[in-house]
Amino acid sequence: MLALVALLVPGVGLACGKANRLEGTLSIPQCDPAISTNCIPAGEALYQATTAFDIPNAFTIAVQTSPWRMYDAEDRIVTVEEMATVIRAKRSESDSRVHLAGSWTAARPDGDADTLVRRLSEALDGFPVDGSDGFLWLSAAGELRTTHQAFSVWKTGPYAVERGADVLMPLVAGWTGDFEDRFASEGNAAAVVRAGVGHDVFMLCPQRALASFERAAEMGSAIGAYNAGLMYADTGDHATAIAWLEKARALGEPKAGAALVRLGEPPAAVQPGP
Repeated sequence: MLALVALLVPGVGLACGKANRLEGTLSIPQCDPAISTNCIPAGEALYQATTAFDIPNAFTIAVQTSPWRMYDAEDRIVTVEEMATVIRAKRSESDSRVHLAGSWTAARPDGDADTLVRRLSEALDGFPVDGSDGFLWLSAAGELRTTHQAFSVWKTGPYAVERGADVLMPLVAGWTGDFEDRFASEGNAAAVVRAGVGHDVFMLCPQRALASFERAAEMGSAIGAYNAGLMYADTGDHATAIAWLEKARALGEPKAGAALVRLGEPPAAVQPGP
């Protein structure tokens, strides 16, 4: 049987900062494959939902987000500048705005005005960007809604939903946070990185996310080291950021070199040929 647990959002309470816009308790429906043959993995449901939604005259992007950051499909942090570059290259002239489909993109749970949509709009020279004001849910038909719960009640284990049911976007990554120690004991660095993403996007706890990324990096994850480096850079701790990004580059992360250059480090020397 899957155990029923209550998770505090953000993760470890006050240690994760203020969350004035969160209130109440929400029970999150899940599908138990042991009693239903109509369950599908939440990741599959999310993919189907994001391919179904269409906002007229808007360039839409669906990504896992916390109030502070965006992540790509490999759980690598995507900077606002990188996202702006993608939008400039791909949006059409008929697009009158950008819609950033992720949790807490247009509002922050602490009430701070420094939202992802504001930062992205600034990077796009004022082009309109909108998004979501809470934890993002998507229906199978691509309809969007948000919730603002302070506590979530859900069943531990892989997140699955009934076919056709709404899916809670951040829980697709968030459920892994409870299993980080198991992933680490199994030597699964990529899953430890995913647990870190879950801490950030669902538990709203960047401190725990950073610890997970560092842990994964010590296990040999280039993405873990890269994410840790970018998070330290965001805090202004450039020396620590450079150390993690150097580790990421040594582990083979292709974006680490450019990140180091942005922090003022010289490009890696090209080794002469034979």
